[in-house]
Amino acid sequence: MSPSPGDLRGARSSGDTCTLMREPSFFQTTRGRIVESLKRHRTRTAAELSDEHRVTPNAIRQHLSRLQRDGLVAERAERIGRTKPTLVYSLTHEGERLFPQRYPLLLNVLLDELHRESGPDRLAALFAKIGRRSARRHAARFAGKDLPDRVAELAQFLRERGVVVEYERTPSGYAFREFNCPFRDTVASHPEICTMVHTLMEEVLPHPPRQVKSISRGDDRCEFEFASAGAAGTNATARPKPVAATVSGEA
Repeated sequence: MSPSPGDLRGARSSGDTCTLMREPSFFQTTRGRIVESLKRHRTRTAAELSDEHRVTPNAIRQHLSRLQRDGLVAERAERIGRTKPTLVYSLTHEGERLFPQRYPLLLNVLLDELHRESGPDRLAALFAKIGRRSARRHAARFAGKDLPDRVAELAQFLRERGVVVEYERTPSGYAFREFNCPFRDTVASHPEICTMVHTLMEEVLPHPPRQVKSISRGDDRCEFEFASAGAAGTNATARPKPVAATVSGEA
């Protein structure tokens, strides 16, 4: 049974639009065939889609409008030959995700092989190196800031990478929570990946964080305790730890 418009609106509100539309039945619908056509041709006009699928131009525009509302298709004006500009349609990044992408599987295969060849300690060391490199690359964002500003900057840094973050002051410092993990499909079998973020935190914060919840261990979130200078048993006026800068690498 094909997803109904109501199903798709509900799916979008819960973040599952792509999941529903990846069902084989979706690609048997007119909208699904439009998406496949845009994948094959990169751009199409409503007239071209109408001819291809033997559907009236008005019906095609209605389907395109729905796909645009779902964030799967974008339009732009383009001059074709000597005619006046015509609207052409293409898939958005979200639309491209409707098609199978096996990145988590490939990552798991690669990590399995590295684990067998080098062991978990070597794998953890590799991700720690990536975390340190990321901290050096983005050192300017944290330089000269005190703990409250570093925590705020760390939260923003992770949000820019798709992580849902919140934090709050506590008597001993901060509680810092991450509600999703970009590597959720992989961390259960390879928790060494977490070393990357742990190392980044250790590099940009004055004191090592203490993790109290972990998605990789089955919790609903990752939660950390960031100690203030006084709570960590050091001089409360201690200067923030500097982060050495570098221009190499990306993370």
